[in-house]
Amino acid sequence: MKLRYVAIFSLLLSILGLAPAHAAEARVVTGVSAYYRVDLGYMVGWKLPADTKGISTYTVTANPGGKTCLTSGTSAVCTFTTSALGYTNTYTFTVVANSSSGTGPVSGVSNAIKAASIPYAPLVALGKATSDTTVDVEWVPDQNDGGSPMYGYTITWWPSSTSGDPISSQQRQLIATTTKATLTGLTPSTMYIINVASCNAYGCNSADKWIYVSTTGVAGLSKIKPPVIISGGSASTTCWNAIWDAGNAASTGSTFTRSTTKCPGVTLDPALFPKIDPNAINAKIGPLATKFAQSASFFGFSKTYSMKEWAASGGNNWYAYFSASSKSVTLGFTTAYTVVSTTPTVCTVADRWVKFLAPGECVLNGSVAGNDIWLPSPVAVGRFTIIP
Repeated sequence: MKLRYVAIFSLLLSILGLAPAHAAEARVVTGVSAYYRVDLGYMVGWKLPADTKGISTYTVTANPGGKTCLTSGTSAVCTFTTSALGYTNTYTFTVVANSSSGTGPVSGVSNAIKAASIPYAPLVALGKATSDTTVDVEWVPDQNDGGSPMYGYTITWWPSSTSGDPISSQQRQLIATTTKATLTGLTPSTMYIINVASCNAYGCNSADKWIYVSTTGVAGLSKIKPPVIISGGSASTTCWNAIWDAGNAASTGSTFTRSTTKCPGVTLDPALFPKIDPNAINAKIGPLATKFAQSASFFGFSKTYSMKEWAASGGNNWYAYFSASSKSVTLGFTTAYTVVSTTPTVCTVADRWVKFLAPGECVLNGSVAGNDIWLPSPVAVGRFTIIP
């Protein structure tokens, strides 16, 4: 009889919206975790409560500031854009479950995160051939490290084609921890394209400040004429300390105004150079209480490809267009990925480049491993037909 009264009393409390304590505890959100992605913003994830019945939404609150993010009752991720929270503060987050009977208990506080991005690019580097097979490169960095310690500078170089484009198959790289480097093992009498990028755990600058340097050799300098690159000028620039294609004030071609005095150089006190920590390759976030789920997919394939056209191209490999949630625009794949062919008599894969072997259906499987932030992805399947 006593048990019957207790059951009736609990039912009345429920009807009145006065649920017992154990019911409220069942709606507690746990494992709140936060991660900052340059291309997405402040990502917040959590473990769903033990009892999700009746939960309509979740409210995520950022502190300081108290801004909120609302997501549906079936989701366990909510993202604040960088424009919403800005770059300045370090944030923690809490989550509550919402239902028709009210708001559930506030979760525990997430780990703290702060916005960071790739560093600013150095000024255009200077390069000089010092022998038939070596080039010295030096640069002035920007003092902005993106909000995360820099691990160094990535120097990338390629031989130039006759059109002035890099021959990507011969790309080489090294990482320097000072603002100068010597490139060795170059081919004599060859034009090289060189780029220097600043790098931290969020990525490196894009290769948009190339220089062209020709090695010496028995045949002399390379006969390739590189494109002329002018960087840093504007419509109001009046100071140039060089003559454009031997022109003068009466030239009918491109004309540049020269100052009557030597142009000032662009300098930065070495004491203001960003500090370099060779061990800062990975952001120190640590294992999250709740890792983010990720998806994987292939994209960009045509339905068919021709063996004849592929052979006519010289047998160049076709790229396996593969992506996953953990791949960012600045870092690329930060976790190990696998792309394999399940039809090895039709096509093979080497480092995500596809080689055609015979007509038939080419089927590719791709997946990404997990890490301290991301769960492993499911296997994605991509397929296309190779015709004669």
